[in-house]
Amino acid sequence: MTRLLSGRIWSSCTLQQRLARFAGHLVEINTPNTGMEPGRLQRIFKKNFILIRGQLFVPSSLNSIRVFDVKAPRYTIPVGIRTTFRTGKALNRIRLVHIGADYIELLAKDKNRSRILLPLNKVEGIYRVK
Repeated sequence: MTRLLSGRIWSSCTLQQRLARFAGHLVEINTPNTGMEPGRLQRIFKKNFILIRGQLFVPSSLNSIRVFDVKAPRYTIPVGIRTTFRTGKALNRIRLVHIGADYIELLAKDKNRSRILLPLNKVEGIYRVK
C-alpha cells in the first residue's frame, strides 16, 4: 500500500491553495443538501471560502468540486475511493492525480479533461485497482 502513495503525488498544498490555481475555471460543486451547482470560480479567499456565481461556499464542507478544462496530468495511479456520500460505482476505478494536505485530486472519467477535488473529510479510504 505504501507504494500506492509514492512521492510523486504528495504535496503540502491545501485545498484553498489548489483551488486558487483554478480561479476563472468553470466548476461544478456537489453539496450535501442541494446537489450539483455549476459556475465560474470567481475568487478564493485565504482561509475558508470560495466565491462562485456571487455565492460563498466552504470547500471543506462540500462533497466534491469538479474543475473543467484542466491540462492533462503527467502521472496518475488507478485507485478506488470510498467516500462518506453515495457515488455508486463512479469512484471504483478512477485515476488519482494528487494528494494534498486536506484533499485528494482525481482525473474524471470524461472527455472534458476535468478534475475532481474531494476534501479529505469526505474520504473514507483509498485502495489500489489494477
